[in-house]
Amino acid sequence: MIRNIIFDWSGTLVDDLPAVLKASNYVLAQAGRPEMSLEQFRAEFSLPFTKFYDRHTPHVPMPQLEDWFHSSFKMAQTSVVELPHARDFLEFCREKKFRTFLLSTVHADHFKVQCGVTGFDVYLDRPYTDVWDKRKKIHDILAENNLKPDETLFIGDMEHDIETAQHGGVHSCAVLTGYNTLTQLRAAKPDLIVEHLGELRRVLEENDLHLKPVANGTEHPPLATVGGLIFNSKREVLMVRTHKWSRKRPISR
Repeated sequence: MIRNIIFDWSGTLVDDLPAVLKASNYVLAQAGRPEMSLEQFRAEFSLPFTKFYDRHTPHVPMPQLEDWFHSSFKMAQTSVVELPHARDFLEFCREKKFRTFLLSTVHADHFKVQCGVTGFDVYLDRPYTDVWDKRKKIHDILAENNLKPDETLFIGDMEHDIETAQHGGVHSCAVLTGYNTLTQLRAAKPDLIVEHLGELRRVLEENDLHLKPVANGTEHPPLATVGGLIFNSKREVLMVRTHKWSRKRPISR
């Protein structure tokens, strides 16, 4: 049974992708590198973010890169908003008396500003910010707060979040509301992938606060779904873009 939840911040509880893209492109421009489109940035960006800088701006010292990024992000973070379903899920955690924590690379100053808008800090037992490599911190969080790994769930939107959960021996859930695509997250092999936190809440409620049905004779029956294939005499197939699965088109096989 899940009793503790560790959240990522960016792309999990708040949407800061436009602000991060703008600040990152400012860094690239200052370093004499070409700016990136949103699609290219999502494909290239990874955590720890030092790897991203090592690939694209190896000639610039990290302190200078950080100064450029944070100076630009301070101006852009007015665009940061809470993600749909995030507040409801935090309320759900409070209702179920989950212990809640934050493990994020977000700068403490930016976290404070964004919490001034969202008020999400009141839902968190303890935030851990400014963590460049979450894998190096997960065991400290478990030990400092006496969290049992088999009762703890880490929720994030990036491969690094899933790797961190696996490194800590805790359950993992990937959400499709942030930086990584479905293909990238599938490669990380989380315990569960959901479209958003609203879907995760439904899963937990249906499974008595477990990620998967418990073999106790009261499992829920499978949900019936319907698929359709639309084509014409020219052997053309209709492909529809959906808001699900990171707004990707279905793959023709």
